Order: sequence, then structure tokens, then C-alpha cells
Amino acid sequence: MARARVIGTGRSADVYEAGEGWVLRRYRDGTDAAREARIMRALAAHGFPVPRVARAEGPDLVMERLTGPTLLEAAMTGTTTPEAAGALLADLLVRLHATPWIHLDLHPDNVMLTPAGPVVIDWLTAREGPPGLDRAMSALLLAEAALSPAPYALGARAALASLLAHLTSPVTPHLPEATTLRASNPHLSEAERAGVGAAGELVSSLAG
Repeated sequence: MARARVIGTGRSADVYEAGEGWVLRRYRDGTDAAREARIMRALAAHGFPVPRVARAEGPDLVMERLTGPTLLEAAMTGTTTPEAAGALLADLLVRLHATPWIHLDLHPDNVMLTPAGPVVIDWLTAREGPPGLDRAMSALLLAEAALSPAPYALGARAALASLLAHLTSPVTPHLPEATTLRASNPHLSEAERAGVGAAGELVSSLAG
């Protein structure tokens, strides 16, 4: 597999071709993917949209290759609106929280819009926990994007307002825990870590 073509890369892992219809995601720091695979299989059994898992061994996770843009890509190209993106995130969170798990990194770039419907990816941070923390974290991630110099900052703010409007419970009680957890993320740059507090303040102001 070392000679396979890299088709994607992220902060913690690289993605390779793994045969027709499959990809291999390999964690660069050697993280064991078995726990993530177990959670994804359990979520699939609950009917939640996740990629099908073939196998996990050490840092390698072989799973279904998805086709379609991410929700972020769709919003940036105008295929969907930021408001619709926020509403979809809210719906996915509500559906997810009918299970015991929370994602803790659910944002538009972790939602693939496949021909069969939206599919949520990147379950490394998933665990059992309070739904409110997950919702606060998604709001915080959108707020970080809204305060960034990225070209999608204005869209992120609109998506955040839509997310908050469509959620069925308040996020502000869980913001302190979400900001602490986010700031402890080892993959953040110093600039990103320094901006977490301001992002939390933006969520609080928009949540009313």
C-alpha cells in the first residue's frame, strides 16, 4: 500500500486508493484506527450515514470511497446556500444524538454530499457524551471559520446563524467545555488556539 496514490491529506492522516470503491486512511502518528472503525460500524447499525468499513489494522482504516463534494465545497460553489448548510448540520446532529455517540468535529468539510445523501466522515474524535457538547463544538467550529480570513468567512457566519436557529436545544451552557476542549487540540496552530475564545463569544452573541 506504500506505493498507492495519495488522493487526500489532512492534519493527522493521509488517504490512499485501496482498490475499486475503497480508500485507505492512514494516521501519520500511528493512532490505532480500530476504535474509530467500531464506532462507525455501530453508527451504521443505527442507520446513521457513515462510510462502510472494510477493516482496520493499526493506523490503517479501509473504508468506502465516497463520491460527491463536501458540504463546504457545495456552499462555496453555490450548489447549496450557507443557510441550507447550517440547517443540514443541525439535522445531522439531531439524528446523531439519537445514538449514544457525539462526533466533536462535525463541520461542513466533514459532510460528503453523495448521490445517496449526506454522509459524515472523520470519526477519530467521536465518543459517547452529552449532545449539547457536540452541538456547541459544531457552532464553535463555524464561528472560527466566520472570524478567519478565509473566503468562506461570511458564509460560515450565515451557516452558524442557521445552525443555531435550527437546533432544538441551547448550546451556550456547553460552550465553556467546548472551548476548553477545542483549545486543547494538538493540531491547532498558535493563532488558531488564540482565536478560540473570540469564536466562543461570537456563538454566545448569535445565540442570544
